[in-house]
Amino acid sequence: MEIITRRGPRTMDRSEFDQLRDRFSSTLIDLGTGDGAWPRRFAREYDHCLAIGVDADRVALGEAAKLAGRKPARGGAPNALYVAASVEALPSELHGSADWVTIYFPWAALLRMILSGDDALASMLNELCTPRARLSLVLNAEAAPDGFAMPTPGRLHPVLQAPLSQARMRIVRCEWLEAQGAPPTTWGGRLVKGSGRTMLSVEATR
Repeated sequence: MEIITRRGPRTMDRSEFDQLRDRFSSTLIDLGTGDGAWPRRFAREYDHCLAIGVDADRVALGEAAKLAGRKPARGGAPNALYVAASVEALPSELHGSADWVTIYFPWAALLRMILSGDDALASMLNELCTPRARLSLVLNAEAAPDGFAMPTPGRLHPVLQAPLSQARMRIVRCEWLEAQGAPPTTWGGRLVKGSGRTMLSVEATR
């Protein structure tokens, strides 16, 4: 798979990735990570975990990797990893590696996959997740692609039940999220703080 480091892109094979994972107690995978701030912040707070940000935007990942590659005293996080890939074609090296999958403020194809309850969501989670994995999803409840109604707990819960069941996951929470509960992402700060925008949170577990 293609990873983005502070020195640029390179390939990491399954053997190297497995050796990296073995150094940590658990693995977070953040899909559609954007500027990669959330995995880096998580990695700094939980240095016993591997935090992986996945996105197709190599430029944004390059900047994220430079920040993560700093010395820890200057904000770096040696346990943060950035993978260049689309959610529709995740690298096989990631299969069966995620103890926690986060999807915060998705858009484009990933948002449509969620709002439609696409079977591709089930396939993606089945590929990524370990047997005891959990999923955390937060949506901007005031934005939806053309052809989709604005998400609400009443609309989203039944839509997600089928694909999450196929992924052997059970929804434990689907509810409105207060501003103070916004995930610590750059978009979380921009979209929510001081704006009064509403968010929708879904938690699921195996």
